[in-house]
Amino acid sequence: MLNFDAFFKELKKGAVEIAKEQARDFVKEATSDGNEFLDDVKADLRKWTKQLAEGKLSKKDFEFLVMGKKDLAKMEALKQAGLAAIRVEQIRTAMIDLVITCAGKMV
Repeated sequence: MLNFDAFFKELKKGAVEIAKEQARDFVKEATSDGNEFLDDVKADLRKWTKQLAEGKLSKKDFEFLVMGKKDLAKMEALKQAGLAAIRVEQIRTAMIDLVITCAGKMV
């Protein structure tokens, strides 16, 4: 059985790592944006990871649903800080990949 709280805690740690790796000069902004995205999709992630763990949702369907939330990762703090659009998109994609990878490990 999936421990959602442990899963979500792992995602929060991963968001900090992504910020450190991909936005070295903007770690605070990247961490803030990453956490905001995770908080925005938390209810959906709780539902989908439960369904994934129970076999009611395939990994492919889970990935599709998570990818559909990509637009919620607005990354406003990074944009306001002046980070290039391509870098913001790379961080947004890394956040989506983090969610998918962590779910695959924990389920």
